Amino acid sequence: MLDTVIIGAGFAGLAAARALGDRGDHDFVVLEARDRVGGRVKPGRLGDITVDLGGMWMAPSQTRLASLAEGYGVRTYSTHLEGQAIFRFRGRERRGPRERLDNLLGLSGGLAYLRARRRLDRLIDEIDVDAPWQHPRAAELDAITFEQWLRENVRHPVLLSAFRTVCVSVFCASPDQISLLFFVYYLKSGRSLDTLISSDTGGAQNMLFHGGTHQIGLRMADQIGDRLRLESTVRSVAWRRDQVRVETDKGGWTARRAILAIPPTLLRGVSFTPELPKMKLAMHNRLFMGSAIKFWLLYHRPFWRDRGLNGMIVRDDVPTSPIMDVSPPGQDRGMLVGFFDGDHALAHGDLSTTARRRIVLDVVGEHLGAEARLPLAYTDHDWTGETWSGGCYGAFAPPGVLSRYGPWLRAPIGPLHWAGTETSSQWAGYIEGAIRSGERAAAEVTGAVSAEMPAGLA
Repeated sequence: MLDTVIIGAGFAGLAAARALGDRGDHDFVVLEARDRVGGRVKPGRLGDITVDLGGMWMAPSQTRLASLAEGYGVRTYSTHLEGQAIFRFRGRERRGPRERLDNLLGLSGGLAYLRARRRLDRLIDEIDVDAPWQHPRAAELDAITFEQWLRENVRHPVLLSAFRTVCVSVFCASPDQISLLFFVYYLKSGRSLDTLISSDTGGAQNMLFHGGTHQIGLRMADQIGDRLRLESTVRSVAWRRDQVRVETDKGGWTARRAILAIPPTLLRGVSFTPELPKMKLAMHNRLFMGSAIKFWLLYHRPFWRDRGLNGMIVRDDVPTSPIMDVSPPGQDRGMLVGFFDGDHALAHGDLSTTARRRIVLDVVGEHLGAEARLPLAYTDHDWTGETWSGGCYGAFAPPGVLSRYGPWLRAPIGPLHWAGTETSSQWAGYIEGAIRSGERAAAEVTGAVSAEMPAGLA
């Protein structure tokens, strides 16, 4: 009998396996439905360059991801921000240095932003990131959407549009779909609103990896070796107090414990015997995945810099926002990355790649000039079409979910333990959160398994 079966080889499952492997005395297997590792971090081709079709950025405060990258010798570089960024909200276009909104919002808008941020910060400060459902006003905050809060607290029309655009960019969902309690919890998990929306020093989009983030997942997989089984879709889990039996298309595995490191919305695709507690199922059945299509453009060089532009385009009137310059230093090519997020991803997901390419080129051509309409290569990836992800970047909670069912998200149930970025109290929704969740689940498992082993063998 194995000690542990890990279901899922995204960064959460890989981190759990790495932590268990470091013990040296823990027998485990990792089962992954895909033909690759990495989960929502995925490599793709942009001309002759390998790029990240999924997660790719790192904030300086994301210490677990930074530690892995350093250990594997994967170097970082900063998102390019030198020059003017282009913003257009409610038909009003302005340019600002780096990514500052000052010129766009003006004095009245800036003051309105400070007032709104102070109100948000007060809510964030009150949240216990490990148990947001314990907030004295949890039910009240969970009964309304972020959109309702915006309408009551933001009067400046340009700022209101900016907030809505930011929400779609961060959550890949509209503010009228997201619970206010979940919104402020998510901000607290990632430090602050300013941190989550920033590419500048300290921001969540501040740093990238030479060669791509997916390399880190591949090197973690190399360490796991033959204990990793790809194309092994888990169909059923039979469990009792001290044992788990996992059945896949390629056979079954028996272990003392299981770590389920899959997106929370995919739990309904696994048959459990006995059935999971109804409160646990209710939690997962009421979460929704965000919707995102990520696109890349490749050019001979980053020519927009010659015009004093930094490649950033943020608008509320096009489906392709934001767009950013992510060209690695030390080479000649120019590279832009951008997104169709939220309902824009759903509305454009049925189009051909060629049709989406035309839409993207119209936007970059308008702002960066005729040369922008002639890329060397274009590629995109629709995450709503990924069977084993169900969307991106992560799951979000509509009103009435987190306050009622939140405690069931990561609490162990018998021999079953739960990982995945959505279960992390730090950097939920990010690669860092996935890594932390896997390490936490591994610690739960080793503590439980050691406690159950006969004296002298623990």
